[in-house]
Amino acid sequence: MRKLSLPILLILMLSSCSDGDLQIETIDFDEGSIQFCDDGQEDTETTLFFKINGDEVLILDLQANLIENGPSDGTITSTIDSQSDLSYRLFSDDVNQSYFCSEIPPVTPTVIEEITATAGIVQITSSLDTVNRTTKTYNHAITISEVTLVNSLGESITDQTGIDFGDYETDVESSVALVFSNFVSTDINACDIVGETIVLTKVLNDEYISLAIPISLLANVATGVDTPREADLSESIIFKNGIARVAVTTDSVCSGIATSELENEFSTTEGKVSVSTVASEPNTDGIITYTHTILLSEFVLQDLNGSNAGTIAAYTFGVFTTTS
Repeated sequence: MRKLSLPILLILMLSSCSDGDLQIETIDFDEGSIQFCDDGQEDTETTLFFKINGDEVLILDLQANLIENGPSDGTITSTIDSQSDLSYRLFSDDVNQSYFCSEIPPVTPTVIEEITATAGIVQITSSLDTVNRTTKTYNHAITISEVTLVNSLGESITDQTGIDFGDYETDVESSVALVFSNFVSTDINACDIVGETIVLTKVLNDEYISLAIPISLLANVATGVDTPREADLSESIIFKNGIARVAVTTDSVCSGIATSELENEFSTTEGKVSVSTVASEPNTDGIITYTHTILLSEFVLQDLNGSNAGTIAAYTFGVFTTTS
């Protein structure tokens, strides 16, 4: 792979060739990391990225709302120049991050040449990178292909090999630290009953929570306010919070996600589950609806490595309904 100095190459090649687009092997910005300006916005809202190679800079102004804290379903694409913008600048001297992030750009170095891309495809693949008790980190790999650059004279140059623009990371607080509050509006689904146990689950993108409990805790009988049905969390009665490397579904959770596909999983080692049941009046067909409010209390979580992830005083798993 050879380094490309675009303005010099353009001058040399244009002086000896005038037939159509000019072809080059590559635009060499593979080395070095993506840089951006930290101006207090959410990291998923960042759209201006640049890579610096001494006195050369490749600048990507990305289409908004492409980067999210979650795994992508395949590869996300954005078209240059209708959706995203890409440009190359050559400076009079080495340039650094502050040049792009200062409210007033410094007088030096100066821009000798700016070449704008008129075509190309930005590709982003997002995946879960790491997760711990408090934070989930997502990696967004950005590549650019089929780039055509046009200089100030209107002469074009095309890169056929693709540009490995680099990786960008974003963080989000994990649901374990949030006491699973991101699942509040997520519906409870039930897996098939196996023996005397039912598994209730909530799925949210690459994360899920599930609760395996005896079916008897969801009996179609109203309980008193102060006398819920109770059971101790144990090896067979267990609450889990799993974080996978890909998006999960209710079916995949019910089937059982392989440990190799999990980034981490927190599960209970002790605690209590209680269910309070309220019965409705019979409808016109005589059917009664039973509303079961499921509460977990004083439960201890541990991760896949057996490390204690903390004790949670109380968490309302949600409301599940059955009918007579």
